[in-house]
Amino acid sequence: MAVARLALVLAIASALFGGTAMADDAARLQATLHYNGQTLPLTKVLVLQNGNEEGLEDGPHLRIYLSDGDIPLAAAGDAGTLRAKAYARDAGINSVVILADPSGKSLAGATVLLNAPGLEPGAFASTNGTDAFKELHLAAGRVSGAVATDGKVFTLDASFDAPLTAYPVTSDLTGKPALDSAPVKALIAYHDALLKGDMAAMARVATAAQVKGISEFRAQAGEKAFREAVKQEGGGAAVAKAVKRLVVRGSTASVVLKGGEVAELALEGDAWKVNE
Repeated sequence: MAVARLALVLAIASALFGGTAMADDAARLQATLHYNGQTLPLTKVLVLQNGNEEGLEDGPHLRIYLSDGDIPLAAAGDAGTLRAKAYARDAGINSVVILADPSGKSLAGATVLLNAPGLEPGAFASTNGTDAFKELHLAAGRVSGAVATDGKVFTLDASFDAPLTAYPVTSDLTGKPALDSAPVKALIAYHDALLKGDMAAMARVATAAQVKGISEFRAQAGEKAFREAVKQEGGGAAVAKAVKRLVVRGSTASVVLKGGEVAELALEGDAWKVNE
């Protein structure tokens, strides 16, 4: 199921996000991104502390988003950074995210290019090193620092001082409480609808962007290939057996499955909807 899910997620990478929250007026940023022969000023900074409650391989990080447009917390604070990448691409926002030591004590880090003019959809570019930062300070709920990366694909020069924006875990469930939760029930119903190819049922438990992505994938792949792909997912029963943990942060939920996969959902009104 892991390989099939990954292929499906990559094929439909499109999303909706609600609720924008960027750093306040006290934030200061001077940043320039150089990519594909272009000089791109970045004017927005958002810093989050990600505790990696989902247990992803890369561990907890400070996430320092530098961009020329607002990135919602529902994207920036997701389990990983793929949602922020998809949002930046769809919104036409030039952006990078710097993954730093959560304690602020190490100068090591990785800078990931989320979006820039000319970056192909699904393409990835990053730089990392033990001296990614020239300086980095974390104290009294603020993060400041300076970074100068000189990678083969892009370069970044930036100095920043911004508040640490909170996006805390509001629910963390395992076992039966997780299985009985609204987000997991929605995920199970979604996979049952996916297995049947029932788009009407899917629309009740998936975001509009997710349904659109599935429809496009179905049209591009053809009915036979689509059916084969979703059959490997196993439907809702297989998902229910694979659920390990549910982590909720505000209006987003991450369902951690066996094998390290994470399914994402978003709260729309009072209904949880799959937004993988």
